[in-house]
Amino acid sequence: MRFGVWYDLRNPPRWHRPYAELLRETLDQIVWAESAGFESVQVSEHHVTDEGYLPSVFPFLAAIAAQTATIRLGTAVLLAPFHHPIRLAEDAAFVDQLSGGRLELGLGLGYRRDEFRALGVPRRERGTRTEELIEIVRLAWTGESFSHRGEHWSLEDVVVTPTPFHEHGPPLWLGGASPRAAERAGRLGCHFIPDAHMPVENYAVYREALRAAGHDPATFQTAINPTIYVTEDPERGWSEVREHLLYQFNRYREWFAAGGDAPAATVSDPEELPRERYLIGTPAQVIEGIEAFHEQHGFDRLVFWARLPGQPLEQSQRSLELFAERVIPHFA
Repeated sequence: MRFGVWYDLRNPPRWHRPYAELLRETLDQIVWAESAGFESVQVSEHHVTDEGYLPSVFPFLAAIAAQTATIRLGTAVLLAPFHHPIRLAEDAAFVDQLSGGRLELGLGLGYRRDEFRALGVPRRERGTRTEELIEIVRLAWTGESFSHRGEHWSLEDVVVTPTPFHEHGPPLWLGGASPRAAERAGRLGCHFIPDAHMPVENYAVYREALRAAGHDPATFQTAINPTIYVTEDPERGWSEVREHLLYQFNRYREWFAAGGDAPAATVSDPEELPRERYLIGTPAQVIEGIEAFHEQHGFDRLVFWARLPGQPLEQSQRSLELFAERVIPHFA
């Protein structure tokens, strides 16, 4: 089992920090995480927010690549419909070369209507754009001249260099939580990183789609992304993170509703949060929770937010140190 830290660089107005300081702290923590035994660092993407949610994935990954040597670099996830496939193929190949082949590219369809409006992409096209982008990126990474005629892009005699560090390019992952997302990931021959509380039956949908497309499920991986906070005192730990979790919970509910999903009520009191969905506890309790997740989901990689929105650095660091010192060795 492999473990990764996950960042979105949110900087909410309530806890606002100078951006340069937040970026520097995050890079320093990632360098430390590599030395502490974390296998990967994942970053995610959003646009036009009031909280600085990371909009520039590849520049940040390049900065990480330049300061690390072994940790895998991943996107969990990059919002595929907002990217031109040639630019994405070029940026990904460049970071992959810079990192010595450590890039893993996770893609998602996106859902926030504000982003689709601001970036001029019809939301109804998000699925077809993502699938066509994957097709083009794989052609581009061969380094050979190719042409493409599709629903969204037409390309004639295009060559993309540099090519990625390894032949065939970085591993591709697809996100999502619905049966359709699971089927798409399998049909396209991608690894799968669903939301932590996706119904377990969708894993069977994913594996069946892999087989139907001629792939061996044993050669593909899945990941999971629960919320984890390690503390010696669970009640004190809850008091430290509950306001940050409340902010995160409500913001996602607002985004999902604005994205067209069934409106989900926000809450005003942290005690109304679905506390059972958060793995907050001692190292022993976290180990037990991870083992329960693994028994249910059978994942290969677990990633979790290293630092919640607005959370003080020292709290985040203490949790990560406990995870590195007492949780990772248990699974090693």
